[in-house]
Amino acid sequence: MVNASTVDDSARHEDLAEPPQWKVRLALLATLLGIVVLRLLCLDQPIVENYVGRQVPTAMVARNLDRGWGFPRPLLDTAPFPNFFLVEPPLYELAVVALRRIAGWRLEACGRIVSACATALGGWGLFGLIRRREGERVALAAVIAFSLFPVTIRYGRAFQPDALMLGAVLAGLNCWDRAEDGRGRWWLVAGWLFLVWGFAAKVTAALVLIPLSVAIMRRRTTAELLFAVTALGPVLLWYAWANHLIESSGGSRASAENRAIWMTLLGISALGNPQTLSHLWRFLAIRAFTPPGLALGIWGLCQRQRSQEPLDLWRVWGLTAAVTMALLAGKLHHEYYWLILAPPVAAGIGRGWTMLAEWRRGLAWGIGLVFLCSSALLSRSTWQTPPEWEQLETAARLVQDVVPTGAWLVASEPLLYQADRRGCRLELTQRAAARAAAEWPQTGEGRIEGSLDLIDFYRTKGARFVADVVPDPGDEHRKALHEAIRRRYKVRVDCASVLIAELSPCEISRHGQ
Repeated sequence: MVNASTVDDSARHEDLAEPPQWKVRLALLATLLGIVVLRLLCLDQPIVENYVGRQVPTAMVARNLDRGWGFPRPLLDTAPFPNFFLVEPPLYELAVVALRRIAGWRLEACGRIVSACATALGGWGLFGLIRRREGERVALAAVIAFSLFPVTIRYGRAFQPDALMLGAVLAGLNCWDRAEDGRGRWWLVAGWLFLVWGFAAKVTAALVLIPLSVAIMRRRTTAELLFAVTALGPVLLWYAWANHLIESSGGSRASAENRAIWMTLLGISALGNPQTLSHLWRFLAIRAFTPPGLALGIWGLCQRQRSQEPLDLWRVWGLTAAVTMALLAGKLHHEYYWLILAPPVAAGIGRGWTMLAEWRRGLAWGIGLVFLCSSALLSRSTWQTPPEWEQLETAARLVQDVVPTGAWLVASEPLLYQADRRGCRLELTQRAAARAAAEWPQTGEGRIEGSLDLIDFYRTKGARFVADVVPDPGDEHRKALHEAIRRRYKVRVDCASVLIAELSPCEISRHGQ
């Protein structure tokens, strides 16, 4: 007589066995396609969702590249000129421009497509890395979680290079892992090229060299280690060139200031700042991976991996990323820095969810549903234009009607970009206004006490117009600025979407300063 419990265990084992390869490939293809489709909803939305001041400068560089302004000198449309955007080499912008020229679509749509496809590429890389260690079920669960993280949704459709960075390094590690698995040395070359692309997109991705050398390389020869390190060569050459431009251009001091800020931010001292700790809690525990996702991911990483390899790739990656982010704690108010933690958290979710499914299937599906709902809730703003920018396109058309092409315009970066005008960046806080004025050579910032002082400062530098979108009902500071503009300058348009005024010297003298 056969024991009933033995039959049940055998049935459960068969039910949880790895599915056929064709089903795995079909499921992976559907997941990767879903990654792209989800991120391309509202494709024509203005690039101001989750506005953090990164999308618009990247788009300015891409548009100038499209107009033939050279790759080695990525230019912004904000004075003082020349104003180079040297944070990273404009490879992402180059890919966006290439797609626009091939397909003929709008530049903003092409940027979102490149980011979405890069996220799907990262999903492919993540799947391969997990499958060879823990099987198809864990890998599929991890990629699905990766695709649903609010942070990968937000920046997987943003006009900025962070998704390209993550997708390229995951693909590079996957290719390298295939080479280590005996699939052929050409995979090693492909892995190196992907890593070059990922490091160039964002040099902080260089942290993956540690999990690569510790948990992926099996032979770990000196030649192989040096070959991996050479992937940093192109981006290091770029920064040497960028330093030359900063020292010799004679234009905006923004790049030099950004370099100085980066150098002062290195170190863990910022972790003692309450504001930094609030960013850490808000982004890591809530906005990036959702509370249930983060909890399940950490729990999964604490469980034993299913492969027999001596080191857990994802624990090494997670620890390396945590140390790196502690050293860059002063930058953690930029949410996109948390993307680098998405692969280990996703791997932990894949491992943890699969273990729960083997133990209590109903519980596993319940946690999965909670994760899905919380992700939808925390990422819904991605497809919503913030209230202050709802009239951006209408405002931009009015600016184009009033402001001549060659005239400098004082406006926020989104309005400058949308209206396709060059000019000066309007800032709304005293600190930001002083910093904007300090970007001009041989200019002190002490006398800039607010936005109105900044506008008048720009007028002395050659700006002819000022424009700003209509403030939200509760934005009293912006309302006060608009009232001051109306009193001081010659108003040309004052409607429900935008305020446009001419910075006329005669009007200033008439109303007094």
